[in-house]
Amino acid sequence: MLVSLCVPAAASAQSPARDAASGLAVAPPPGYAARALAPRQGQAARFEVKTPSDTDTGCQVAFTPAPQNNRFTQAQLDRTMRGAEWQEMARKAVSTLYDIQDAGTFETKGRTGFTMTGDFHGEGLPPRAREIRTLFVIQETPRGRTSTVCVGERAGFEARRAEFMAVATGATAP
Repeated sequence: MLVSLCVPAAASAQSPARDAASGLAVAPPPGYAARALAPRQGQAARFEVKTPSDTDTGCQVAFTPAPQNNRFTQAQLDRTMRGAEWQEMARKAVSTLYDIQDAGTFETKGRTGFTMTGDFHGEGLPPRAREIRTLFVIQETPRGRTSTVCVGERAGFEARRAEFMAVATGATAP
């Protein structure tokens, strides 16, 4: 599957990068550039969104079709995501590799989203893993799940959180 690419611009917001086949679009915030990546298993589209200074940090935004969602309205999916049962399921899925620092819902473009921030845990991790923090952002629609995963230095993570959320809310789900 071929997708459109954005050419990096140093400090201005770019026009959205869009995957024509799935409909996923990503509007990078100022200072960020988006480029298409090959989708991973189950994904229909995936983008990298980062600043020129990001080497092993920055974000990825992906869309995974979820045919089981198409029997629900957006309002029903939003209610489910705000529910304790769904949130606990999301936490459990991530907590196999991460210590969850915080989690909560947010509203964007008429939809509910769910965020979790976590630090790697476990034995035998490379030293670099102890220096980074990860933000997970999940949005469900009747067509599927749009996931944003952003990684930043633990020491400066809170300073980048707003930028990372701008990456997530700049994504337009199919």
